[in-house]
Amino acid sequence: MAENDTRAVGPNIKRLMAHKMALDAVPHGGGFDSALRFLSSKDNVTSSARVAAIWVRTACDVVRAALEPNPFKNSTDEEIATYLLEQMALKTRDSDPQG
Repeated sequence: MAENDTRAVGPNIKRLMAHKMALDAVPHGGGFDSALRFLSSKDNVTSSARVAAIWVRTACDVVRAALEPNPFKNSTDEEIATYLLEQMALKTRDSDPQG
């Protein structure tokens, strides 16, 4: 993603970015101390936000560029982010032992 990318940032793009940032803050096997270290540094948060924005845009570009049949070929980033979040929720719900 270029620095001057002017694509809209809707609510689901922001949610997907927040999800990526949470993974950066508390990596697999991490805990409260990982989150505290992450949140204690403005540079960590700023850098993670920048990386998350690029990550989300790249994910949307990859989905859009997938081979046919591709129902997302002409979709907006927000539409793709919405679908990705729905799929993540389904996977989380399906893997929940209490659900």
